[in-house]
Amino acid sequence: MVNWNLVAGTDGKFSSQDIRRNILTFIMKNHPGSLVEFIEKDCDSYRIDIRGGDALIFDFKGEFVKAV
Repeated sequence: MVNWNLVAGTDGKFSSQDIRRNILTFIMKNHPGSLVEFIEKDCDSYRIDIRGGDALIFDFKGEFVKAV
């Protein structure tokens, strides 16, 4: 499970309830036990930084785009 209660984002604090379920499913499946450090929500995408790992980019529908 992703260790995620409230994390900082550009619009204040986010919780897992604020993010699309398929993004959470992707993170839990591909990065189990990871800490989500930061979330940035733009008008058409989400950037989710994994502590000590990649930054994950998702489109606004919650589909994985790429890791940077």
